[in-house]
Formats: sequence, structure tokens, C-alpha cells
Amino acid sequence: MRAMTRSREKAARLAPLAEAVLGDLDDVNTLLPIMRGIERLFLITGKTQQDRNALAAATQTGVRHVVKISTQEAGWNPVEGHGHWHKEREEIIRASGLSWTFLRPSTYMSFALSWASTIRREGTVCCAGGHGKLGPVDPWDVAAVAKAALIGPGHENMAYELTGPELLSFDDMADILAEVLGRAIRRVNLTGPQQAEIFSRMGLPKYTVDGLVETFSLVRAGRFAYLTKDVEKATGRQPRTFATWVREHVAALA
Repeated sequence: MRAMTRSREKAARLAPLAEAVLGDLDDVNTLLPIMRGIERLFLITGKTQQDRNALAAATQTGVRHVVKISTQEAGWNPVEGHGHWHKEREEIIRASGLSWTFLRPSTYMSFALSWASTIRREGTVCCAGGHGKLGPVDPWDVAAVAKAALIGPGHENMAYELTGPELLSFDDMADILAEVLGRAIRRVNLTGPQQAEIFSRMGLPKYTVDGLVETFSLVRAGRFAYLTKDVEKATGRQPRTFATWVREHVAALA
């Protein structure tokens, strides 16, 4: 297994686990030597041009299959929210001639780490999701599906919409956090502009802030209020619960 990063520090940490190499998705010339001898590519990108660069190198070096992190909304009709960016990248991969697997996760359970400071300081969970429900997914389950698609057959040209096992509102998540952490936690509902201000203070670029605020509006409208069986379909096991994820991250949250 070969893992690419732009950071020498990260490469040093990855070295015991994989063949760690330095490269840059913004520079296609660094990708060509890295992809020689690779048959399957796991791709996470922040910009559409990075997908173009990765695919240009992949098609020149004999890569046969791409496993791509996308988003739940990319599979909707019509596409909404962050789905527009990811759908564009999916179409580029479809047109490349390579086989593919698209992973379309719901909100990651690890989003709850963004509440850690207010949980510790005020005992609050603050977000603009209203009372809408969604099926948050453990990042480990997304990783398990990615692993299955990278090392086993039967995942070619498949799109997996990945949710957890339960529909939860943000009030439900606050209740689970309170139970596991053993302290009172109350939910504070934010407006879209208030949520945007928080994301901006976190240093996120404006297009990301705008996309996340739109996503919260879709949560409030109930667009995410459904579950799928795709984690089980791809891995053969049930996805993990939010309570399990919280128990494993008590130190970071409390």
C-alpha cells in the first residue's frame, strides 16, 4: 500500500503503516511517479482540478479503479448542497474510462468534536439543524467500505450512500452525549447566520461555510431523514452507533 501526503511529518507517521511518499494533488507531475505500479486509487480531494490531475496521472500509469469520497447529496435528484461539487467530480471520474466506487457518507459522527469546547465550557451543543433528523455515520464505517472496495471484487461502478443505523436529531445527539459523558448538556438552536459566523471563526473558506449552512437548511427541511443498508451491503456488518462513537471519544469531548 502506498500513501501520499504533502507533509514530511505526516509521511514519517505513515511510514510504519504504508509506503509513504510525498506528492501534491495540485501538481500532476508529482503524481505520475507515485501512481506507477498502482492498480487501485483511494481519492479524497478538496478541489475539482485535483480530481482532474489525479485522473490524468492514473490513466497514464495503468490505474484501473478509483474509490472516491463523495457526499450523500450527490446521489439526490435534484442534487443539492455540497452535492453539486461532488457530483461534478463523480462525472469526471465516470468519463475517465476507469471503473469506480463512490462513497457518499451522511454527516460524520466526528462532527460532534466541533462541539467539544462548548460542551466543556457551557454544557451546550450549538447548531442550526433545527429538529430535522439524519443518519450520522462513523468514519470507521466509511473506512471499512473504502477498504472493501479497494481490496475486493464486486464494488466496481457502485455508489454507496453511507448512513449510521439510527435517525437522530441534534437534540437526540445532545441527549446521547449527556448520557455517555454523565453531565447535563442542552441543545442551543442557531440561525443560519449564527452558524456561518461560527464556521468563519474556525477559519473555513467562504464557499465551505456557505455550503455547510445550506446543508443545515436541508437538515431542517428533513431531506436527510432516511437510512440506508449500504454499510452492511459493502462490509457484511451493521454500522456503528453514535453512542459507541461517543464512548470512544470521551477524552476529546469531556
